Amino acid sequence: IYRTSKDLLSGDLYSSVFDGKDWTIPEKLPEPINSEHYTDPSASLLADGQMIYFSSDRPGGYGKKDIYSIVKLPKGHWSAAINLGPSVNTSADEDSPFIHPDGKTLYFSSKDHKNMGGYDIFKTIFTPDPASGGESGSWSDPENMGYPINTPDDDIFFVLSTNGKTGYYSSVRPDGYGDV
Repeated sequence: IYRTSKDLLSGDLYSSVFDGKDWTIPEKLPEPINSEHYTDPSASLLADGQMIYFSSDRPGGYGKKDIYSIVKLPKGHWSAAINLGPSVNTSADEDSPFIHPDGKTLYFSSKDHKNMGGYDIFKTIFTPDPASGGESGSWSDPENMGYPINTPDDDIFFVLSTNGKTGYYSSVRPDGYGDV
């Protein structure tokens, strides 16, 4: 869950768990997932709960908002946030990461990467480096999902079903309800 901070300029990510009947009270995720005084608006948790992909406008990135990953360590703490690098991040905004349950296909939205306008939805695939035992690797060149998914307006917050047959996302469309 994303909550805007009291200053209305930044915000943080929270976690809530469904216990079978109700949702727990949201708890703020710790640093280094959240960064004080910066916006961390979107996240996607790997199916096993051991890695989170998230967007942030913290310093040290390639542009405005970048996409990072973070790994849960054996004692339950989180590793340092790792920027996904220049194959994913640009000098513009990248946001709304969604890691597919396959653990290697990442969908995200970008205002760059040769898009159609506004935010467009892209797909990239992680290829592990066998020499590292799969702990490092590279992301493929992002693929624009194209029309009719992407339009000249904002297309963002894409999620895909486990079977890969149904996707959901937010888009500005003339037949929609509201702005986004």
